[in-house]
Amino acid sequence: MDVVVGRVAKAHGIRGELAVDVRTDSPERRFAIGAVVTAKLRDGSSRALTMAAAR
Repeated sequence: MDVVVGRVAKAHGIRGELAVDVRTDSPERRFAIGAVVTAKLRDGSSRALTMAAAR
């Protein structure tokens, strides 16, 4: 089962950062450094992303 915790709103900066529209009640846990989330891409594939920083 997949649970939506956020939606990528846009790329931010030149270091690969993403601005995320948060859709969870506990973002400090879901987006903690080291947490892994799965991103569903437009072409139907998916990609694992590991949180390196949050602000």
